[in-house]
Amino acid sequence: MLRFTKKNIESGSGVNLVIEVVEKPTILKISFSGMKNVKESDVTDKLTTKLYTLVNESLLKDDVAMIAKQYFEKGYYLVDVSYRIDRVGENDSEVVFVVDEGSLIKVSSVNILGNKYFSDADLMGKMMLRSASRITNLPISGGGSFQDEFLKRDAEFIAFYYRDHGFIEVQVSQPIVEMDPGRQSVTITIEVSEGLQYKVGNIDVSMDVLFSEDELKETIGLKQGEIFKITKFQQSIEKLVSKYGDLGYAFVDVDVKRNLNKDGDEPSVDLDYVITKGEKAYFGNFDVTGNVKTRDNVIRRELEVSESGLYSDTGIKKSEEGVKRLGFFEEVKLLRKLDSETNTLSYTVQVKEKPTGQLQASVAFQPSPSGRDSSWYVQGAYSDSNHFGRGWQTSLNIKWGGTYDYSLGFDFYNPKLNDGDWNFGVGASTERSKYDVTADTSVDKKVHSFKVSLGRKIIELIRGSISYRISRIIINDSFLIGSVVKEGISSSVSFILSRNATNNYLEPSEGTNISLRQSVFGGMFGGDFHYYETSFNYDYYYPVDFTETYRTYFRVGLSWGWLYPMGSEMIPISERYKMGGPSDLRGYDYMKISPTYNVMRSPEGGYAQYPRGGNRKMLVQTEYFFPLIREAGLKGILFHDWGRVFDDQDKFSFSGFYQDVGFGLRWNTPMAPFRFEFAYPIEDGKLKDMKFVFYLGY
Repeated sequence: MLRFTKKNIESGSGVNLVIEVVEKPTILKISFSGMKNVKESDVTDKLTTKLYTLVNESLLKDDVAMIAKQYFEKGYYLVDVSYRIDRVGENDSEVVFVVDEGSLIKVSSVNILGNKYFSDADLMGKMMLRSASRITNLPISGGGSFQDEFLKRDAEFIAFYYRDHGFIEVQVSQPIVEMDPGRQSVTITIEVSEGLQYKVGNIDVSMDVLFSEDELKETIGLKQGEIFKITKFQQSIEKLVSKYGDLGYAFVDVDVKRNLNKDGDEPSVDLDYVITKGEKAYFGNFDVTGNVKTRDNVIRRELEVSESGLYSDTGIKKSEEGVKRLGFFEEVKLLRKLDSETNTLSYTVQVKEKPTGQLQASVAFQPSPSGRDSSWYVQGAYSDSNHFGRGWQTSLNIKWGGTYDYSLGFDFYNPKLNDGDWNFGVGASTERSKYDVTADTSVDKKVHSFKVSLGRKIIELIRGSISYRISRIIINDSFLIGSVVKEGISSSVSFILSRNATNNYLEPSEGTNISLRQSVFGGMFGGDFHYYETSFNYDYYYPVDFTETYRTYFRVGLSWGWLYPMGSEMIPISERYKMGGPSDLRGYDYMKISPTYNVMRSPEGGYAQYPRGGNRKMLVQTEYFFPLIREAGLKGILFHDWGRVFDDQDKFSFSGFYQDVGFGLRWNTPMAPFRFEFAYPIEDGKLKDMKFVFYLGY
């Protein structure tokens, strides 16, 4: 800073000009005061004012406006942001941004004018801005507060909603926002001019027609006489582009001429798909970037196309989906570059890796399901779904709770042997535990197991595999052996047919996962256990995206199991189905859901009730996941479990099923996935006492 002063000189003529220089201080620290409802991390990276630079008032004013904007977007329109500069030493300073948040502006009412086809309730139910009197329990709900970012979205969505129901010429006005005199709430008014509702008229295809007219119309998917939907119309163009793209025409252009027929009782729109195929293109080079741990071949083997091959639109889409499905990356992009001289398309597969290894160590107190023999234990586990960056899945689990409670297990799985279609897995484990068979009876059980599996891709996403497992089971209770539990050698072979069409193998949020397993215990494979098991599992994931970055999703899971004897052999009770616990019916004690029967322990001891187990089971789980802190991997969950175990003589019916509902948290940490859930059994139509579930793993 420059400061000018004048001094008169008594002797002689003229004026002395003195220039005094005052240096601007250096910024050593930036802090915030009063900031509660906006995270400091959300504004720190956006500041133009930087540490160890000179104070610049112009930049500080820009930062004040930026912070205020962050509050405006959250509905804090009464916010006041300022700054002060505190001296720290002679030439240094601290910049403090001072925030007076004020109060939230509420939405007092939303008025929609001109709508006839859709009711107010229908349209308001699709909006993100809602009046305080119409708040829903959606996790994205703004609580009736006015948020600028939702205003434009709601107007655009109403227009889109009308166009998707045939109103091609709909007009939606810019929303009018009126604030009350007290600046506490706003009224929103949106005016709609619906226009006519159109149906699909004649459909023609012209110019470069490489397929039959019927085949192209089937690809288009629109039917004459149905309501014209903008989403189906846009999809029809994408389907034609993909169909021609699979013939190598990477630059096909589909221009649709629309002719509106307003005469008559039913307005219609005629569509003429004008196709210009362009030149055929070929693939050039495929480069991989961003992968620090994952080897190039693990990514390249997911590509459904090859260098120098003819361009395929479906192939490139499947390639991108395949890389994403691995679950090793936060972000996957396929960036293409055209070489106009050779007419080739080269691609860069750009990935951003995320941690795939998990290390867990804990010391905890473990109550037994019966409430007896509770104990402390230490536990350690390591797992990696991308071991050494080769795509190998490995895990090592160790647990020690004393001489009668320990386990050690190791598993290895290679999903693509030599980058081909075969997969291989092997595992071994040994464990000893107190096995509770009743509320007052337990046995000492030791199990040593070894398993190996081999599988192959059959077609597309369908895989077939065969696995062999052999276990030695030792029971230290001579009275219970034979009547309740069985020891000896369990030798089994399982045949599995599966199809995983989810968007992510590790954390799916969209798609389906289906598997059918047929297991044979004993028989020609030897051992002391002889029976069959057939099981079916189906998981369906349905996403609900509120914004581009806020994805919630539903999971509906169905599992069915059936045990049946081999000849006259009985299925040991210890191997029959029981339910209850964190993996199925969360509102009930572990293995509590089971048919029971009475056994006389001794002439003097009376009868004891044993869980007999069932030969069939069915479980349906509905779960709704929504992110709480996306960066930390923290999700909320609402769930409903519905299941039953059937005894041999029971006929299948939809009555007698056990139910529970609840909520909880899923936290995917670098150590392990944590589950915290609160489940409430439903009995006689009423919620019973809450059951807390803490679990490590998915």
